[in-house]
Amino acid sequence: MLVAMASALAGNAFAPYFALLDVGVVLLAFFLVWRAGERAERITLSDETLEITRFPLRAPALRLPPYWVRVRLQPGHPHQRLTLVSHGKAVEIGAFLGDDERRNLFEQLQASLARLRLPDHQQDSTAT
Repeated sequence: MLVAMASALAGNAFAPYFALLDVGVVLLAFFLVWRAGERAERITLSDETLEITRFPLRAPALRLPPYWVRVRLQPGHPHQRLTLVSHGKAVEIGAFLGDDERRNLFEQLQASLARLRLPDHQQDSTAT
């Protein structure tokens, strides 16, 4: 703003207006980045359901039967997409994660779902 005022005193009458516009754009960018940083997903897995709750709450939680859920890590541009597929429907999760975090979540979900599908007498021995 000081440079814009100095430019205005030197004869550039539009410099303060461009400076205000620039400050507005920077503030808008900061606001959008701050809002994007609040996004989160909670994935809860039980014997009966796999539940995905997205924050901030924009839609009701998605509930899927865990026995039928398949986890897919699909190539995409510019990042891979992590999806849960059940009964012909695919839901993307972890879109805000980095590639390494997305791959880690993929491996954890696959292992947890595989463990859940084991018969009860085998689940106890794999929990160690």
